[in-house]
Amino acid sequence: MATDKFEHATFYLTKNQVNDIKELARKNQISRSALVRMIIREYLARQGDDKGK
Repeated sequence: MATDKFEHATFYLTKNQVNDIKELARKNQISRSALVRMIIREYLARQGDDKGK
């Protein structure tokens, strides 16, 4: 379900991707959830750029 203020998406990650996220979060001293949000924003921005071409 999506509204103007909230969109919900499901992303499936491999065990290696999860471990990479944990390691990146530890190295950069940020929470895993914050890192995942950054990754998703970047992914969606790239998807938007691809649709604009």
